[in-house]
Amino acid sequence: MNTEPLAAQPAERLPLSLAWLALGAFALGTESFMVVGLLPMLAADLQVSATRVGQLVLLFALSYAIGSPLMAALLARFGRRPLLVASLAAFSGITLAASMAQGFAQLALARVALGLVAGVFLPTASAVAASMVSPALRGRALAIVTGGGTVAVALGVPLGAWIAGWGGWRTAYLLVAAVAALAAWGVAIGLPRGLASAPAPAARAPSFAVTRAPGVLPALLTSVLWTTGGFSFYTYIASFLSGTVGFGAQGVSAVFCAIGVAAALGTATGGWATDRFGADRVAQAFALVLVAIFGGLSFSAQMLPRDVALPLIVALSALWGFAGWGFGPAQAVRLIRLAPDRAPMTLSLNASAIYLGIAAGSALGGVVIELFGVSAVGWAGAASQLAGLGLMLRAAHRSRAALSSATSPLAA
Repeated sequence: MNTEPLAAQPAERLPLSLAWLALGAFALGTESFMVVGLLPMLAADLQVSATRVGQLVLLFALSYAIGSPLMAALLARFGRRPLLVASLAAFSGITLAASMAQGFAQLALARVALGLVAGVFLPTASAVAASMVSPALRGRALAIVTGGGTVAVALGVPLGAWIAGWGGWRTAYLLVAAVAALAAWGVAIGLPRGLASAPAPAARAPSFAVTRAPGVLPALLTSVLWTTGGFSFYTYIASFLSGTVGFGAQGVSAVFCAIGVAAALGTATGGWATDRFGADRVAQAFALVLVAIFGGLSFSAQMLPRDVALPLIVALSALWGFAGWGFGPAQAVRLIRLAPDRAPMTLSLNASAIYLGIAAGSALGGVVIELFGVSAVGWAGAASQLAGLGLMLRAAHRSRAALSSATSPLAA
């Protein structure tokens, strides 16, 4: 009899190729958010009003929200690896063309095209990241890809604004195009060849049939409410900080930086916690924290003296970056679990839900400011997060009831 001890199984590691997907997400995230910091420069160069240039943000968001599930349906027959390479290469080319735009219409058309291409790459990258690891590491793998976009907010956006101030907005676009091209090359050489195989037969089902899977629609609505709550505050954060605690441009920039760093930490923590404690628990915990954060922001602004409110508002703003981005990996895992054989389409719909929430949050925050003043936007954010938490708790209750019914002796 062999008495030698069994060799210990090596612990699974996250694939290094995930870094290329994160770099692609960084390039896309930098371009999508960078426009906000370039509005005055774009308005002056294109000779249009700042309000009109602001429509570039809306065009990208709507193009992404509407186009992402449609593109996922149209491109479902193609292998994921070539789809990722092609979408990054297209993004690089379109960004290069955008850097040469001579008028608002040309740049607006480029932004629409960029939204469509981003809507192909990001959900596909998330689905690939989830498929490359075991379920035990799925949250961390998704956090790495999501982290590319988070780092774009923390570093890419202010870096893009700094580069634009030095060499013009066209230079910033050229550098984003170069990063996207580098990411396309890295994905082409770094991802496993097996990802190029044809989709599984289940993926050939009617494209939007995934919405009929139990729990998918409520989960997508949760994503809408999550981003609605976040962007009802974030869209107007500069006005909130200046109107409540008197921050100027430098103070607002410092808070943006703090939010970005906290968001990067939150994404990593959310991915780790999802693997450690489960997606439902982590998503519910972060949602509850977000309710408290947004309520605390408006409470501090309206009820406390300025010298007391100032450090609290700064701390809560940074904490929002941590909890708001920490929610994302858990929510993605929840959706993948609901329809594992349709992950690309589900994540595309989730991306649409997020961008619809961004648009809804901007609109909601504007209405609240008109009716109650800028200090009240936190209450709107808290209400949205509370509604999303309610949906998650209801889904968890139904899941437990279904499991109990299935395992009951009477069900046999």
